Amino acid sequence: MKLSHKTLVLVGCLALGFLLSDSQGLVLQDTLIDESATSLNRHRQTVRIGKAATVILIVNAVDGTIGNGSGFFIQPDLIVTNIHVLAGIRGESYTWEIRAVNQPTQYTITGVVASDPEHDLVILKVEGKATEVLQLGDSDTVKLGEKVIAVGTHGSIHKDALGKVIEGTVSRITDDFFRVKTTLLPGYSGGPVLNSNGKVIGICAEGGESKSSGSVIPSSHLSALLKNKSEQEKSSEEWREEPMIRAYALANRGDAEKVLGSTKDAIAAYDAAIRLMPDFATAYAKRGSAKYNLGDYKGSIKDHNAAIGMGLDYAAAYVNRGVAKRNLRDYKGAIQDYNTAIRLDPEHVEAYINRGNAKSDLGNYETAIEDYSTAIRLKPKGIMLPLAYVRRASAKSDAGDNKGTVTDYDEAVRLKPSNLGILTIAYLNRGRAKFDLGDTKRAIEDYNEVIRLKPKNAVLARAYVHRANAKSKLNDNQGAIKDHDKAVRLVPEDIDFVAHVYGRRAAVKLKLTDNKGAIEDCDAAILLDPGLAEVYKTRGEARSNLGNHSGATEDYDAAVQLRPDYAEAYYKRGCAKVEIGNALEAKVDLRTALKLAKWESDQALKAGIEEKLRLLK
Repeated sequence: MKLSHKTLVLVGCLALGFLLSDSQGLVLQDTLIDESATSLNRHRQTVRIGKAATVILIVNAVDGTIGNGSGFFIQPDLIVTNIHVLAGIRGESYTWEIRAVNQPTQYTITGVVASDPEHDLVILKVEGKATEVLQLGDSDTVKLGEKVIAVGTHGSIHKDALGKVIEGTVSRITDDFFRVKTTLLPGYSGGPVLNSNGKVIGICAEGGESKSSGSVIPSSHLSALLKNKSEQEKSSEEWREEPMIRAYALANRGDAEKVLGSTKDAIAAYDAAIRLMPDFATAYAKRGSAKYNLGDYKGSIKDHNAAIGMGLDYAAAYVNRGVAKRNLRDYKGAIQDYNTAIRLDPEHVEAYINRGNAKSDLGNYETAIEDYSTAIRLKPKGIMLPLAYVRRASAKSDAGDNKGTVTDYDEAVRLKPSNLGILTIAYLNRGRAKFDLGDTKRAIEDYNEVIRLKPKNAVLARAYVHRANAKSKLNDNQGAIKDHDKAVRLVPEDIDFVAHVYGRRAAVKLKLTDNKGAIEDCDAAILLDPGLAEVYKTRGEARSNLGNHSGATEDYDAAVQLRPDYAEAYYKRGCAKVEIGNALEAKVDLRTALKLAKWESDQALKAGIEEKLRLLK
């Protein structure tokens, strides 16, 4: 076919257009690949330099290593870290040791050239060759949502714990600190926080394995400290004797005592720190937490008030004060504190979880579930995510959503939380939800798992009791009695719980027609707790079975006095009165029982009462 000149030109232009379009696509694709590769290489370079410039600071006491933190080179002979890392524990004799995290290099501290107690920063002069030196970035340019990298050492000098990199995003910015959404592990204090260009925009200051975010000191404070550093360094011993540094050391002692369970000694150490540094807001907050552990909720609130009044606007301070208020049943005041924490840090997972707890206390299960759901959507690291599922499951259970309860406990178990308490509660409460759904065999499987995990005696005892209830429902009554026996032996000091177990064991013995054994258990339960209506009802049944209908009537009297709406007790008393020939009073009790059974929608009990009334006509 012959084509005209115009046609050939048009075809040529179209072909050229396709070629240009294809070429542009290839250029764009190559550009994206190059940018991706550049970004990856820059990240690798940041990690490499960050690790090379980071050091571990080890505090050695007479009896061995008592702590460690991180630091980094900001000049070839200058290392930055937190004061609380270096201050040690007041009164202890110890030495410092500094090592590179990625090679067998040690450094010797020759002195302190500058420190800033207000912002927990200290600059050390050292002997030894720096492998890398980090450049300071401008923390004033940090933006919300910006990705950052923290480098540090977690908990030991094992090579697997040295120079580990944690990535996170900035979730809050203030002049004195910013929050990073990630779990800054113990030992990261003093380590560098780097932006995507590998520059220091902050210094790790506070975190924890159970926390979903950590605090970072902006690099602007370090820049100011560098400008004002002294040409003549102080000896570390001289520096340690400064009142504010001694205050940090005493606060560290308080932290150590608290970990060891010596809460009163911890408070004494915080007291001493505050005397040396009256505006030490962090010490007030720590003392408030210690007082909370002793059950001094009012004292805890007072200390947190002081810390907040001094300008400590960490969301955690409001959360902790809210928790203390909740324990005083000031649920509305607690919720106000959690609201403030969330306003300060909209991604503060602990605030959402605790606000959900307070709302659950008020019976606001729907809005509590919303708070737990928000915490879950934030995808926190560590134990916070499984905890959020556990708490949401509990709220769903209270709201009557047993299937949703099981689903949330399934997820909590799947996450395999490192915290044994959360894991055991997930199994235990999932078992209870399955039991309520009629899935008794699988409920027993969950109780078995709790028992296998060997939690604290209080939780273990409850697992045995719940398994006993499930076994009894499957008519394994001997197995149920054995489980009740184990539960009593585990927590003999818990009088209320033991009384409850005696009552449950009595009911099982009643099923086995061991009426004398049932009465003995009821006697023991009533001696410990005379307010158990169900136990009086059980003893009444056992006495009736032995022909003691007058004694049974007395027990049913006690049961309905304790629980005026106890339909089954009225029914049983009516039956006992029939046996002793008091038909008129029996009918009154049976009619009362019938009204209550209808109100409770207990169809089986209702049918039994109606049959008894029919026979009395």
